[in-house]
Amino acid sequence: MTEQLYKRISKVFALLLAVTFLVMASLVMTSLAMTWANADEKAQNQPQNQKSDFLNYDMVLGDKNAPIEIIEYASTTCPHCATFHSDILPELKKKYVDTGKVKIIFRNYVFSNPFDAFAASLNRCVSEKKFFPLLGLYFKRQKSWVKYKEFNELKPYGKYASLGFAKGEAIKIAKISGMKEVDAYKCLAREDILKYLMDGNKIAQEKYGVQSTPAIIVNGKKLDSYDLETIEKAILAVSE
Repeated sequence: MTEQLYKRISKVFALLLAVTFLVMASLVMTSLAMTWANADEKAQNQPQNQKSDFLNYDMVLGDKNAPIEIIEYASTTCPHCATFHSDILPELKKKYVDTGKVKIIFRNYVFSNPFDAFAASLNRCVSEKKFFPLLGLYFKRQKSWVKYKEFNELKPYGKYASLGFAKGEAIKIAKISGMKEVDAYKCLAREDILKYLMDGNKIAQEKYGVQSTPAIIVNGKKLDSYDLETIEKAILAVSE
């Protein structure tokens, strides 16, 4: 009798343990489901352009309330973009931006080369005040830091050798703007910045059909060229 009673008690105890486990598991899953639901709700309600600890929003030259909007998509390693910034942008700024007629929005369009990805990322890790000065340095000194020949020569030694070289060249320019080397490496280790840039590429391609740089969009219409005459005609057309 004692042995049978012991077996019955053991079965009851085991059953209670099983029930307790199922209840606890159910509570945990319910809690997790609520947590995930809250996280999803917060993500959906979070503004897409909410400021972060890097510049994850449009950089604007001029009055943000100017009636005419020009969007420039550019790559830091693009020679034509460097020419646009040295020869065309100053004239546009003088005639249209400084007079309050036009605002120019700069957006990165990152090509699949490490020099561009590193420079664009570093440019997003400075203060808003330093964004355009650093961007100008990357364009102005483009020939001194975009070194494809040396990069390709290092490829036989492994990707870390060539990528490390490209990273170092981009950091050299960022340091001129006052960025500390340790902060530069921290910036380049962040996947969220690279994702922001790649998401920007996708928007440029899907919304405006951007495939090359510089790409200029005036009040939502992509222009066929980036020369001053073409841009001024577009500005005049939307002004009428």
